[in-house]
Amino acid sequence: MEEKKQKPFAPGEKGFAVFLLLFGSFFLWQSWTLYQEHPGADSAGAVPLFVSALVVIFAICIIVSDLKAPSVNQGLGIGEQVKKTLGFIFQSDVLVELLLILAYCVALNFGLGFYIATPLFLWISMCYLMRKDYAKNLLWTALCMAFIVVVFRFIFSVVLP
Repeated sequence: MEEKKQKPFAPGEKGFAVFLLLFGSFFLWQSWTLYQEHPGADSAGAVPLFVSALVVIFAICIIVSDLKAPSVNQGLGIGEQVKKTLGFIFQSDVLVELLLILAYCVALNFGLGFYIATPLFLWISMCYLMRKDYAKNLLWTALCMAFIVVVFRFIFSVVLP
């Protein structure tokens, strides 16, 4: 029987499993400390502990299973591998959205208010990602805000910041 040749991994595929492992490990530690405050199956830390443990276990499984698989980065130095991987993962649209999220958090932190910062963030994000139909994006922003306000403010009685 002929063995099917595996296509080499893209620059960020193996690195993403490592990112998941680091991300999962951080939240495993956080959920463990939360679980230690009130141990038990009904505690606030039980579900996060279970989910973050699964993320860590599956990330390790992915790393081990992909260890010998060929990669586009094979044969490059570690610095070049990191540069190529970060360039693949954080493309321009991703970086712009991360900056918009950061600006949204800073705006909320400096007291701009949820009802001003959120529609601005939504509309600017939609306009950037779709790059057309600015009026339609305004309508979608209004619908999203109406949904958020109805569900969280009126149904769940959550005080929005």
